[in-house]
Amino acid sequence: MYFERINSTICAQATAKGSTIGIVRISGKDAFKIASKLTKTERFEDRRVCFAKLYDGDKVVEQCIVLPFLSPHSFTGENVIEFQLHGAEGNAEQILEMVIKNGALPALRGEFSFRAVLNSKMTLNQALAVNTLVTSQNPVAIELSRKAAFENKSLKMLETLIPSWDRCYTMLTAIVDFPDQISGNLDFNEVRELIKSTKSALKRLESNSESLSKLVNFTILLLGRPNVGKSSLFNSLVDRDRAIVSEIPGTTRDYISETYITRGFQVRLIDSAGIREAESELEGRGVDKSRSLIDTSDLIVLVFDSSIPLSDEDMWLIRETSMKSRILVKNKADLGDKLGNILNEFSDSVIALSCRTGEGFINLRRNIDEEFSKNLPDANEAVFFSDWQRTLSGKAIAQLDELSLYLESDQVEILQFCVREILNSLKNLAGDFTDQDVFEKIFGGFCLGK
Repeated sequence: MYFERINSTICAQATAKGSTIGIVRISGKDAFKIASKLTKTERFEDRRVCFAKLYDGDKVVEQCIVLPFLSPHSFTGENVIEFQLHGAEGNAEQILEMVIKNGALPALRGEFSFRAVLNSKMTLNQALAVNTLVTSQNPVAIELSRKAAFENKSLKMLETLIPSWDRCYTMLTAIVDFPDQISGNLDFNEVRELIKSTKSALKRLESNSESLSKLVNFTILLLGRPNVGKSSLFNSLVDRDRAIVSEIPGTTRDYISETYITRGFQVRLIDSAGIREAESELEGRGVDKSRSLIDTSDLIVLVFDSSIPLSDEDMWLIRETSMKSRILVKNKADLGDKLGNILNEFSDSVIALSCRTGEGFINLRRNIDEEFSKNLPDANEAVFFSDWQRTLSGKAIAQLDELSLYLESDQVEILQFCVREILNSLKNLAGDFTDQDVFEKIFGGFCLGK
């Protein structure tokens, strides 16, 4: 659909509803013609702002700033007109309807960015980065997308590998097509090093991308057997009475969650039902849910009652969470310490804490910040900004492994096929492709008006 519309003039609001200024953007061969009709202005100067009235017939409906961009000096590389209007609600919507009535088509999601990529105003990776920049609330994602969009540092490491794979494919093609005329052979050691460096680059990108993705849904789970003070701890961390606190074991029969701020990031904090032998079906469902949350949580704060010795349930939880990132908390420290240093055998992060006196909360918050920071992506490394890129990267790694298996064989045709597939995957990741379905899939997830 995007390719079918490339000769059309498109329009959309480029600002969110609720703004005090509304921007209507028009892009395409008839952009200036439509703007001239609406403003009754005969001529616009490239990149020279002007102030004009907008007319609906002979009726003045708006006085606005007009920004004209003559092709190729625009975001899309086409003729572009932007109207800066009063407000982005009904007024901007009415002006947009006037633009449509005069010949423009409502833009599809990401259609402006699509045209920018098509007209070589930006790379696909820059477009993906810009989309992340305008939609993300994550400070790390914003920083990484800025570098990718404005410094073009997105996938440089892959782009530098493509010429080597291209030479490898050219050599194999020559050997297959002209065996009697080619005296040289493929340097297998060189190909092995190329496979190694390419796979390493993709793995680093995947790892950094996974870290970034993880931050969006980062979850901290408060876990422990009943009546160790999880709900009191939960309320203290979120600074309000969100969970019901009671001396009766099993009061929290399902989990509840709230937003918790660590290192400037919003994460999910969960107060789970205490794990024990359930006395009712309802409580049993809550306990089962707590067990499943162990697997899906990114950080576990394992809570114990320091005023009593460890129980079998405590030891089971210690074993069950041994492979997870965790902080061990000796709660109710104001009632005494019967645990001593026994928990230090299981973790370096053990904190004595009292919800009643506030003891230990500074240390707990500091430890949470430190554990969370271990998951931050490397701001100096690039990332994939779309699921499509991550899927294609996994496919490329599988292709590299397949090439390694065939490398010792004499089947040159198979080697040529493998190298061609790898080369195509890398080019696609670098944004060098013509598959229309891929364009539809990628830009269909963009913001409207971008």
